[in-house]
Amino acid sequence: MPIILDPIAGAPTPALATFPTLGQYRRRLADAAGFTIQTATTALAGAANQLVVADFISSELESTFLGNTWAYQPLGPNAGQNRRVVYGGLAPGTGTVTVEAPYSVATPAGTPVEFHGKLPATRREGRLGLNDIVNRVLAECWTVQKLPIPAVQDQRVYPMGAYPWLRAEDQVIEVYSLGQTTDPNAQDQLMINWRWVPAGDNPGIEVAMPLNAGDTLKVQCFVPLSWWINQGAGFGLVASEGLVSETDQALLNLMGMEIIGASYVYWELAKWGLPEDRAEYRQLRAQARAAANEWKRLSLDHPKIRKQHWPAMLTVRSRDNYGYHSYMTPG
Repeated sequence: MPIILDPIAGAPTPALATFPTLGQYRRRLADAAGFTIQTATTALAGAANQLVVADFISSELESTFLGNTWAYQPLGPNAGQNRRVVYGGLAPGTGTVTVEAPYSVATPAGTPVEFHGKLPATRREGRLGLNDIVNRVLAECWTVQKLPIPAVQDQRVYPMGAYPWLRAEDQVIEVYSLGQTTDPNAQDQLMINWRWVPAGDNPGIEVAMPLNAGDTLKVQCFVPLSWWINQGAGFGLVASEGLVSETDQALLNLMGMEIIGASYVYWELAKWGLPEDRAEYRQLRAQARAAANEWKRLSLDHPKIRKQHWPAMLTVRSRDNYGYHSYMTPG
C-alpha cells in the first residue's frame, strides 16, 4: 500500500502577551485598600453633579451606602475627573448618586464609573491618588535594557542627558558595542574599558576605544518601569514618566503591584483618622515595606555589575595558551 504523508503544518504563531494597564493596576490597589465598585451609568444624568447607576437600585441599600467614597470616570466626556460622593447622596429608588461638585458635562448613559472608598483615584483633598501610587510603585521597580546609541567617529564621551532617569553609575550594568553590520547573528561586543563621567544633569559614558560612524554603543542599565511603557506601539522609553492613559501598559504583574503598593496605601491612610488607627496603619506600613523589599529581591532582575571596567592593567591568556600576559590599558 502506498504511504500518504500529510504536509507538515507550520509552527503556530505565538500569541502576544498582555500586560496590566493603568486601570487594572488602580482597581487592584483599590481592592487591597478595602473598597471599590466598578460599574457604568445607565441613563443621562439630570444634573452635572449626578450619576444614574441601575446597579444601585435596591430596597436594601441606604442613602449613606456610598458615604465617604469618590466617584471616578476613567473614560467618557468627563474622563479623569474625580468627585466625592455626598454623604447620604444615594437615592436607592432611582439609582441616582449625587456628588459634591459638578462634572464638566452631564454624564451620559454607558459611561464607566468607579467608586473608591479608602483613597481617590486621583489626588483629591490632600490625599494621594491611586493612579499616583501606581506610578510610584513602577518608579521603584526596574527592567534591564540595552540603550542603543549611534556612534560618532572617534568620539570618546557619549552624553546621557537624554535619559533623565539615568543619573548614577550604579544604574549602569555594562557597556557593549555593535559594529556596522548586516549579519542578523552578530553579537554585541563587550567594551573592556569604559567609565562614568559625572556632569550634573548631563553625565556621560567614556569609552577607551572610540567607535566608527555606523557602529552602535549599547549601554545596558536598570530602567525604571515608570519609563519603560507600552502606549500602544510596543514597549519602550517614553517622553514623560508614568502611566497616563487607561490603556497604557507596564511590565510589573498585578501581584507585585499589590504587594509593593500596600506600603504606600497604608502610609497614606496613616495620615488620617484617630490616633490609634494611625498608629496601626504605621505598623502595617512597616510590615508591607518589608514584604515589598523581599518581593523585589526575589522577583526582579539582579545582574552582577562589573566594578573594574577601567583597569590600569589587563591580564589575558596568551595566544598559545601558555601562561598569561599583562598589558597597560588606556585607563
